Amino acid sequence: MTPRSLFVILLTTLGATGWVLPTVAGSGPHDSSRWNWLGENGGTYWYVPAENLQAFRWDTSAPQNATAIDDQTVWHIERYENGYIFGPIVVKLSGVPRLCQYLIGSVTPDGRVYISFNSLQEIPVGTPSLTTGIGQMVRAGREWVFDMQMASGSSTSQVTHWASMHQCTPADPCWTALPGVQRSIPEQLASCGAGSPN
Repeated sequence: MTPRSLFVILLTTLGATGWVLPTVAGSGPHDSSRWNWLGENGGTYWYVPAENLQAFRWDTSAPQNATAIDDQTVWHIERYENGYIFGPIVVKLSGVPRLCQYLIGSVTPDGRVYISFNSLQEIPVGTPSLTTGIGQMVRAGREWVFDMQMASGSSTSQVTHWASMHQCTPADPCWTALPGVQRSIPEQLASCGAGSPN
């Protein structure tokens, strides 16, 4: 077997398992249009699946006492512009009132992600207030997911969480019963005045 034929077999195998990024007409190393779909037709909705709900929270005075909590976060990416994403989000951490935030971030042409989560309300005392997330767009079967890591904190409290954020549409079970909160995506977004998705 020649090196060329081995290379072809490798590419074919990677493509069949979703590891090769799809080619988009006109795309190149600096063309962010491949992600336009994130904000088209009213945008896209993302949530934390049940297997990724666990996060850890700790007081800065005793980090060795970090405790597991659930974190269900819903994003509505309502706008995409030349590599940048924008939209409302709702965060529900165990034992903390829901948090209303607005995401502003970027997705590079190769799928690297950086997001700043900005509070839209007064931050309750003891609640982490500054949140940033980094990640990568990856394939999960035929679907794209945001593989994300985030850190949130104030001078007294910190949270860390990683999750594969999955897209949710009105045809999916997650639309009417989000893991960890058993509320619908429209209900979660409406609780922060984000409007009701179609």
